[in-house]
Amino acid sequence: MLASVAIACALYNTVSASVDPRLKWWTDARFGMFIHWDMSSLAGTEISWSRKGSKPLDIFGDPAGYVEDPVYDHLYEHFNPNKFQAEEWATLASAAGMKYVVFTAKHHGGFSMFHSALSEYGIKNTAFGRDVVRELFDACRRHHLKVGVYYSQRDWHQPDYGSADASKYHAYLMGQLTELLTHYGKVDVMWFDSFGKGDSLKYWKADEMVALVHRLQPGIIVNNRAAYFGEDVPSLRGDFDTPEQRLGEFQNDRPWESCMTLVTVADGGGWSYRKDGKPRTYAECVRALASCATGDGNLLLDVGPDASGVIPSDQSERLREMGAWINIYGKSIYGTRGGPFKNGPHGGSTYRDRTVYLHVFNFPAAGLVLPALKSKVREVRLVHGGAIQFSQNEKGISIDVPAAKRDSINTVLEVHLDGLASKEMEDGKPIPAF
Repeated sequence: MLASVAIACALYNTVSASVDPRLKWWTDARFGMFIHWDMSSLAGTEISWSRKGSKPLDIFGDPAGYVEDPVYDHLYEHFNPNKFQAEEWATLASAAGMKYVVFTAKHHGGFSMFHSALSEYGIKNTAFGRDVVRELFDACRRHHLKVGVYYSQRDWHQPDYGSADASKYHAYLMGQLTELLTHYGKVDVMWFDSFGKGDSLKYWKADEMVALVHRLQPGIIVNNRAAYFGEDVPSLRGDFDTPEQRLGEFQNDRPWESCMTLVTVADGGGWSYRKDGKPRTYAECVRALASCATGDGNLLLDVGPDASGVIPSDQSERLREMGAWINIYGKSIYGTRGGPFKNGPHGGSTYRDRTVYLHVFNFPAAGLVLPALKSKVREVRLVHGGAIQFSQNEKGISIDVPAAKRDSINTVLEVHLDGLASKEMEDGKPIPAF
């Protein structure tokens, strides 16, 4: 089985995602919801990192808001999110235009948000008691959303983690993964979260772990954090890269997904519910999604529900605003590839067949001038309607959108060609433009 995984991963590294049936839905989706939630929401400080662990393994620096272990480890005794409604979360993700949801089944702090027979430290032993993973995944599927499991290989609560005899913790980890991948139906994405070079092979035997995932869930896609961002082992590089809290650069030879928090805080966290958090602006969110799509990547945007089980109104409001934007401009995002113009700070482009979608963040006062194309431009239109004047010659394409029709956040244009947009790339790479 390990050999087959290695061969598969090598294949995914060399072929376009558009011809890989396992990844096709994911690259078409472009937009997903990340959810970080557990009993840490009671403290309103950063998930797991607020645990002032006594073990030196993995833990360094100053966590975001210390909650001493004796306190943090007992927060679950007061955790009763009686306002949690999985249907509301799934409805919100769908309304935002998201196509998949990735949920923290277990973060670094070791608390299981699913019913695990292998640990008493979990949601089943709270006053709430319900299986969050089951309810959420069922609700997502009703809304035609794909589902993903986030599972941290680290565990700062489990006593065998980091011990000299790694076999006990390895058995625990493999057992919990087996529960998650056999008790909850089809899982579409496996999202690991590793760092600490060398630990991945020593403490959790990442090669065996990845083989188990593929054996239990054929067709699943796995991120690049099963080991230390691949650990230089091809079979562990996974199916897609995961730039964190930043927009990925253009990359169309290997799939990628920027994971970013909707909420920002001074210390750079904000993954879970933070009392000091503020949502990113509407403009920042729209441009982040467009930048990922024009860079040929996805955006996995994170929310942090509060201790009652509700996604705070300032976060949900922002997501609904994004959904309203996608209702108009979704065809320039979903099912597209990045290019043929290379994206940059002022915008970028996506394409499908013979249509190029321009996302222009900062429209030049004199109008937009793009590099020359081999195809003839037949028409330029605003995506929300209305033809736009343009001119084309051997030097390039000039497009002039009247100031009154420009969008201060993102002016989206569709350019119709007489040839395939993919043929405009130079050796498969985009043309410098933005």
